[in-house]
Amino acid sequence: MDDVIGGALVFTGARSRQGYRLNKMAMSLTVAENRARFQASEDSYMRGMGLTEAEIDLVRRRDWKGMLAQGGSIYLIIKIAGAVGQSLPQVGTHSAGLTLEEFHARRARA
Repeated sequence: MDDVIGGALVFTGARSRQGYRLNKMAMSLTVAENRARFQASEDSYMRGMGLTEAEIDLVRRRDWKGMLAQGGSIYLIIKIAGAVGQSLPQVGTHSAGLTLEEFHARRARA
């Protein structure tokens, strides 16, 4: 099976294994107490969850596309986005290489 279809990354078993730590941390953010701990000290929380320095850097930079390439599941990466106050359109436009303004302009023309 291809791991890229039409420019989109396919969430394969290999990608799932690669992103295990990142996805586990993202899933933990469904608990309000964990979100509060993450928001209080992102680096400390991520280190406590066993993320690598590269994974921590992706989250710190809000590199949504990089997190997906690292094996993050879009359904779980959205948990991180929500915890830092970013919306699904913000994640999607970043991943597509657009600004939010460019995205809205394209939708207005359609």
